[in-house]
Amino acid sequence: CERKKGWLGCVGKSVMSQEELKNNFDFERKKHFEFFIPFYAEKNWQIVQDNINSGKKNDWDVKLETFVGQYTLIDEKALRGEWDNFLVEIIQDMKTGNLGWFFSEKDWILYGSWANIEFPRPSSLYLVKSKKLMEYICNLDGFIKTCISKKGWGTTWNLVLEWENLLEKGIAEKLI
Repeated sequence: CERKKGWLGCVGKSVMSQEELKNNFDFERKKHFEFFIPFYAEKNWQIVQDNINSGKKNDWDVKLETFVGQYTLIDEKALRGEWDNFLVEIIQDMKTGNLGWFFSEKDWILYGSWANIEFPRPSSLYLVKSKKLMEYICNLDGFIKTCISKKGWGTTWNLVLEWENLLEKGIAEKLI
C-alpha cells in the first residue's frame, strides 16, 4: 500500500518487484544494525537472541532481557516515510491464506519511520504492546478501515489504525 500522510486509505495496486522486495528487507536489516541494536544498548536491554540473520522464519526478530529475568519478544518494523497511521497485517497472502504478523508470537512491535532514510535514527518510533493491540482489535465493532496491498509477498490485507487513537488507549507509546 502506498499511504499519504494524513490519509487513512491506500492508493495504487501495483505488484512489488523482487528487487523492491529485496530493497525493503535490506532497509529493515540495515536499520536493525544501524539503529535498533544501539537503541537496545541505550535502554540497557540485553539481546538474548537475534533472529535477523538466522535464515529461518520466525515470529519475532529479537528476544531481549528488558529487566533482570524479564524477557520480551520484539518484532521490528522499519518504514520509509512518516505515517499518521499504523497498518496491522491480518492476512499476509490472501491467495494462500497465510496469516499476517498480527497473529505471530511477540510482546512488542517497535515501529520506526524514517522521513530521511539516510539518518540512523528514525523520525518517529512507537512501541506497540501486542497483547493490548490484540484485545483492542478483537473488540472492534462496526466499520473498520482496511487496506489491501499487492506489494510484498502476496495480496495482503491490513487494518488501518490511527496512531492518535492507539496512544490515547495506551496500546502504543511514542518513544521518539
